[in-house]
Amino acid sequence: MAASKKKRTGARAAVVVVLCLVLVCVVAAAVALGLVSRRVKRFAGGASFSLDYQITSTAAEEPALYKVLAQFGGTSGRVNGQYTPEALQLELYPQASGSSQPLTRLYISKDETLYDAGQLYRTLRSSITDNYPLAGVLIPEWNMGSYISQTQLASLLGVDDTATSLQSMNDFQLDLKKIKKVQPENAKAGYLYFRLETDDTAADAPVLTLGVEKSGLLRAASPAVHILLDIPAHGIHTELTGTVTPAAPTLTAPTSRMQDSDIASLVQLRQTVESVVQFVQGAASGTQSAS
Repeated sequence: MAASKKKRTGARAAVVVVLCLVLVCVVAAAVALGLVSRRVKRFAGGASFSLDYQITSTAAEEPALYKVLAQFGGTSGRVNGQYTPEALQLELYPQASGSSQPLTRLYISKDETLYDAGQLYRTLRSSITDNYPLAGVLIPEWNMGSYISQTQLASLLGVDDTATSLQSMNDFQLDLKKIKKVQPENAKAGYLYFRLETDDTAADAPVLTLGVEKSGLLRAASPAVHILLDIPAHGIHTELTGTVTPAAPTLTAPTSRMQDSDIASLVQLRQTVESVVQFVQGAASGTQSAS
């Protein structure tokens, strides 16, 4: 009897220990989930970031936006930016240029996509005059509004308006109810990956996969991320790595904008730049041949 009673007592003690361990695990999981939830909510409210990026074309024929970036060596480099639920602001620094000045800036809201054509022109002009100082006499300074709309850019490139709009980027929301854990083919070791869902069910809707380093998910103020972005409508795939920091930026739409009447002037500026480049390159080639 005594032995039987001891066995029952030992069994009850074992059950109590197991229940305590289960309770500890449940509480720990709830705390971890709460921390993750709070962290996600912090990022959902706004963030700043600095990411290395690489853009590749996924279309049989290079799309309009990719062609523009490729022309200026902007398909890889660094992107600095800020995010709010209402808007996204980006600065592109091409790897090839090594310049401290951005190639261009973008402002994306749910209503419009704006490109800083003035900064793009100044960057181009500077790169030419650095190599050919006398070309500065022939290439005029920028004297128009800085930002060009998606519609104006589409008109300039001779493509449909949808080929230059990026408003779909604002459809992604960091909502715990709308993210799904996934494992992409090129996943980095030690990262957790989530697919951010949107309400867009179109076949060419953008797909965003967010990878967060496990060790920094709960502890780091600026966790390391690995982002995979596919935009089928533009035929591009983008891979980004770097850090993201919760923030509360105030983003406002740029007020310095080009007028529709300036588009003809922009075309003329582009033709002038192309003519000057051909001239100075030809002159330099002739000088080298003579020597």
